[in-house]
Amino acid sequence: MSGEVPRGGEWHWLWDAYVVGICLAAVVAIALLNHRVPGNVPLAVAALAGIVVCVLAMGRRAVRWSERDWRTFAFVGAVVALWTLAFWASPVAVAAVPAIYPLVFATLSLGVALAVTTAVNLIPLILVLLAEGLRSPNLSIAIAFTLVGVVATPVIGTVIMTSMRQRRQLATLVAELAATRAESARLSREAGIAAERERLAREIHDTLAQGFTSIVTLAQAVEPELETDAAAAKRHVELIRATARENLAEARAMVAELTPADLRDGSLPAAIQRQCDRLATETGIAVTMRSYDLPAQSMAGSVVLLRAAQEALANIRKHAHASAVAVELTSSSDCIRLSLADNGIGVTDGNVEGFGLRGMRARVAQVGGAITVSPTPGGGTTVTVEVPA
Repeated sequence: MSGEVPRGGEWHWLWDAYVVGICLAAVVAIALLNHRVPGNVPLAVAALAGIVVCVLAMGRRAVRWSERDWRTFAFVGAVVALWTLAFWASPVAVAAVPAIYPLVFATLSLGVALAVTTAVNLIPLILVLLAEGLRSPNLSIAIAFTLVGVVATPVIGTVIMTSMRQRRQLATLVAELAATRAESARLSREAGIAAERERLAREIHDTLAQGFTSIVTLAQAVEPELETDAAAAKRHVELIRATARENLAEARAMVAELTPADLRDGSLPAAIQRQCDRLATETGIAVTMRSYDLPAQSMAGSVVLLRAAQEALANIRKHAHASAVAVELTSSSDCIRLSLADNGIGVTDGNVEGFGLRGMRARVAQVGGAITVSPTPGGGTTVTVEVPA
């Protein structure tokens, strides 16, 4: 499972504190009750201290080992052996047996852990029988202790294993959540980068690329005019200079804030009028524009309409073979509408939608607008763009 935490993450430091606390309590009990239940106090204390050292040094690592790893059984065996030695040295050390339960259930499978803890619960009874026989005054206490342990151990073990399993699942979920958030952030960054690249591509296509196209067209026109019509050549050179300056202004504006220079320096109708005048001057196409009082609109909507006008006029220049273009900018209660109609060859079934028109559709969609391309009555193509007012 992706994001799964390593085995052993479910062993909380409180379990260490629990084991150490139980062993320390047993040491105090051994010291206080030695006058009533005599024993080898130093040996019992040393054995319980050995359990504490084993748990602090190896407990968390033992939980990480495989359930069938020999090291796991060696660890559990060492803890059980130390507790057995402590009990043999002082019967009061039986108070430390609850410290063994979490160690056994955390490192072994449930079936093996139940078998081991049952054996641990029988150890006091067995040692009493071996040391004192059936007439031992402590036999009844040992039997009672064994019965309590045999009944309580499965319950305690189940609680311990459930707690650890839930902690492990929680840690796994947290790791998966962190991985998911990291992946989501990565995908979001990649999507943002892709969207920004697409936006920049549209900006460059709608501004600099079209300006360079105009410069190339004018330069081609100048070459044959140099010898035959110097005045026309001079006029076209001036247009090349003006177009290059506008391209430079667009590039600077794009670098500074990606706001079209035409809109920064004037209104939307004036910016579109300049595009129309440029087309008429460079190609001789008769371009007429009508605009009406427009409500205040957002910069995003104005940029979309300006870029749509630039793209439509560029397509007319390159493909339409038109002699006249009618541009109209109007508004209604809920939208601003830009319409460009030419009398060219129109859109045929064989036409393939290019990058410019796809970019225009994407721009319009980003501001919640709509675009339609339809035949002009009498021949040609009409492009209509509507953006929210």
